[in-house]
Amino acid sequence: MTHAIAIQPFIPSDAAYIALAVIGASTPPQYALDYEFRDADDWRAFDASFAEAGRALTRYVATLPDGTIVGYGYWFEASWALPAGRGWCIIRVLPTYLRQGIGNALYTRLLGDLINQGMAAMLLEVDDTLADLHPALARRGFRELLHSWAFTLDPRTCDPARFSTAYQKLGSLTITTLAAEIARGAEWLPQLHQLYTLVAGDVPIPIHPHADAPPSWLAQQAVGLPESLPDGFFIVRDGPRYVGMSFLHAGPPGMHRLYQRITAIDPTYRGRGIAMALKLETIAYARAHGYHEIRTAVESNNPSMLAINTKLGFEAREGLALMIKPL
Repeated sequence: MTHAIAIQPFIPSDAAYIALAVIGASTPPQYALDYEFRDADDWRAFDASFAEAGRALTRYVATLPDGTIVGYGYWFEASWALPAGRGWCIIRVLPTYLRQGIGNALYTRLLGDLINQGMAAMLLEVDDTLADLHPALARRGFRELLHSWAFTLDPRTCDPARFSTAYQKLGSLTITTLAAEIARGAEWLPQLHQLYTLVAGDVPIPIHPHADAPPSWLAQQAVGLPESLPDGFFIVRDGPRYVGMSFLHAGPPGMHRLYQRITAIDPTYRGRGIAMALKLETIAYARAHGYHEIRTAVESNNPSMLAINTKLGFEAREGLALMIKPL
């Protein structure tokens, strides 16, 4: 290492969380890894969620002799899907301190922890701009488990009316919005939370890092954030029962951008065109409200959604690879 760097356990403090935020914000937003943040409050909330759930989260920081934090590495068990015993690891170093052995030192510390804890595998995300790291990771025993692509669509180029026959497969199923459900006084949260929980294990990289995400988290996503759009939260009903959902978040002010977040379909209702119908609803919403871009992500283990995106004209962009190293 060019600098005298120490790898030590993270000690929470206002200054330490600000340092994490600075490092998290040092990369363009589209290349941020899952479960890392650009705001100190988001880091605090992330750590608090583990404390409240009684789950272990281990973080180390790389510090200069004067105490300045220039990198971080942390891990927790990926509990949302089987098999158990896989450690989800995140490593980030400030750009001005790259290629000085800091990332390797953080990796070595995390790897030692995983082995000492008897974990079965190490999981590590690598965004596509860092594809030159793959040979080095392969030498360390990593292979690609799956790929996640970013997709974008200019909704002005896609007319949902061209695909109107897609709704015929729904039969008696109906599509409504969360705003409409709230207006009629429906008890919407228990059903939506049950639907999310039902499919959470199928999502290889979920938004929430815990298998048992609390209803309060989903409520915040739906109506409690500045970017929440209850009228852009679409629900498929079979009578009073919720069997599918997909929701949008607004992008930064002035960007005319939407982010498509969770799409969840009751497994017993799959194959009935619900995913396509929900996708069309989000595009129609974007067109009606003057948005110029929809962003989403789809993993390589979801061929049906990849096919829908292609059919509707979404363009694949750089994404990330989820790498796994058996221990």
